[in-house]
Amino acid sequence: MTQQTVTEFIAFPDWIVAVTHRRTTGFFCWVITPELAALTDGETYPTSQDALEAGRSLVYCSTGPPIDFSRCRLYD
Repeated sequence: MTQQTVTEFIAFPDWIVAVTHRRTTGFFCWVITPELAALTDGETYPTSQDALEAGRSLVYCSTGPPIDFSRCRLYD
């Protein structure tokens, strides 16, 4: 197994995003949730910035404002 190193580590309120790198495969994003679950999207990225942006997107999708479905209309 190839060694994996942490290259980026940023914190949001209650969330952590990390980027790891393996020389043979590339960069990976990891998200640690407020419940302390470690999640990854399973993708490899060519740069640490790409992986970091993927992790940020996962956090923002999870913490963004809730959608108010009461204002939606259904059409036939």
